[in-house]
Amino acid sequence: MANALKDSSKYDRSMKHLETATTDKEAKWLVFASTKRACDQVTSYLRREGWPALAIHGDKDQHERDWVLKEFRSRKSPIMVATDVAARGIGMYKFVCTLLLPQFRMT
Repeated sequence: MANALKDSSKYDRSMKHLETATTDKEAKWLVFASTKRACDQVTSYLRREGWPALAIHGDKDQHERDWVLKEFRSRKSPIMVATDVAARGIGMYKFVCTLLLPQFRMT
């Protein structure tokens, strides 16, 4: 699934689609955030709302990153919020959402 959403509707639409992650026995959501801080904030928000989400980024030690990946792959936590640390080598998933795009300048 691929949708380009404006910021105003991105969160509402994403939250609606997250319901699939908990009802589809095979679905997993990989949510990309632009910064480590944003990654933690999105994960905290999702957990407060009752979603089984975990965060992975470069400030986590290797043991914790391995644990998060294990929980995600086994679907104990079907939602993983990540920075680009998760962009390589994790595999393909049914749902990928980029909430906060990295900031860059066109030159």
